[in-house]
Amino acid sequence: MNFLELFLKYQKIIIWGALLFALIAFFDRALAVGIFLLAVLVVITISTASKIGVKEKKFYSLFLIVILIHLLAVLFIYFFHFYPFGGGEGDQFYYHKTAVVLSERFGQGNFSVKGFDENYPYYYVPHFYPVIIGILYALTVPEVIMGQMLNVWITALSVLFLYLIVTEISGSVKKAFWVGLIASIYPSYLYFGSLLIRDAIIVFLSLFLLLLIIKLIKKFSWRNFFIFFIVLGFLIHFRFYVGLVAFLTIIFSLFLFFPFNIKKKIILAVIMVIFLGIIPQIFAGQGWFGINFFKKFINRETITSLREKEYKSNLMGDSPPLSGSDIIVKTGFESPVNFIKNSFESFIYVSLGPFPWQIKYKRQFFALAETFLWYFLLFFILRGIFRNIKNYKVILPIIFFSITVFLVLSVFINNFGTYMRVRMPGFLALLALADISFKNNIFKDFFKKNKNFKTTND
Repeated sequence: MNFLELFLKYQKIIIWGALLFALIAFFDRALAVGIFLLAVLVVITISTASKIGVKEKKFYSLFLIVILIHLLAVLFIYFFHFYPFGGGEGDQFYYHKTAVVLSERFGQGNFSVKGFDENYPYYYVPHFYPVIIGILYALTVPEVIMGQMLNVWITALSVLFLYLIVTEISGSVKKAFWVGLIASIYPSYLYFGSLLIRDAIIVFLSLFLLLLIIKLIKKFSWRNFFIFFIVLGFLIHFRFYVGLVAFLTIIFSLFLFFPFNIKKKIILAVIMVIFLGIIPQIFAGQGWFGINFFKKFINRETITSLREKEYKSNLMGDSPPLSGSDIIVKTGFESPVNFIKNSFESFIYVSLGPFPWQIKYKRQFFALAETFLWYFLLFFILRGIFRNIKNYKVILPIIFFSITVFLVLSVFINNFGTYMRVRMPGFLALLALADISFKNNIFKDFFKKNKNFKTTND
């Protein structure tokens, strides 16, 4: 279909879209460019999916709905500066400042991302997320809204991976659609996925890896096996410990569920060990087998510092500082019993909190919406696990991944603002197991059995 045929077919949409774009550009040029960028990414995604043979209408409907929902969230944050945690923009501020500097460098033909200039005190490149945003700024305009629009697209792709995970588990397109829709309005994901921070990418990579693990369990493919390790490298780069959990998940799956004899499993294990040795150094500079990370973080002093000092005055990521009594759970290293007890308590907070009595400010009531929604969804997740227990080979790796993510967070972090942001891959992975169909729910069954049922008010 050439351009003229395309225009004639969609002329009303194109004309009205052009007029709307011109109106937006008149009031806010950066916003107009951001929307145009998002529109291009949407067209490319739909075109690519169509070419590779994706035919389900619900797949495309879900993608467009998620785009719209998160676009509205971005616009709300963009215009009303809604930041319920931390009293400000958090890392978004530093990423934006760094990306602006990098975009200026790139525009001058200087492609170095290292170095510090005293004229730019906020220069901050702990990973390549601000570099990606810097490239985007160089190609478009250096405004926060550009990165936020990119995250809208990445978030929508993540939901599509969740959709594909559900179809792999249940085979139900309808169920996959509803799970994806719920994920798109999940409070933390809706908020943090709309900021200029790396968490949208981390969720995207985590769900991609889980989808690949499920496919490898069902039918092994060397192509998917090597793709897994490439994607794993990027996840390790952006958040090392979540990448490590993903690696442990494929090890767990290999020895229990891969359809191989022991000889082939040993060969794959050797290959995995080689990759594990190389990837942390190449993608994260953490040394062979991630030795630098383990030296720095896996020790009593560092864990105590992270849990009891660095987050001591920042329970919900807020200013002004809170008192020392506001520490959620101390490490308890003084005795094995206390350490186990405190670690379990911390795990409960990570997996089920924050609780109402831990809310300090009115703006944080946003967090309670997530807590209550999570309790509601947990019923359907448990229901889905029990109903699909025969598919334990693909269910257990997801459970293992999520619980291990929660365990890691409970060891290092003592801050609910951070909990809610970092635990998203674990929460969304579990959501893939939810059985949200109401085909046989108790209310429907009750009214079926009592067709002549009348209320006392009749």
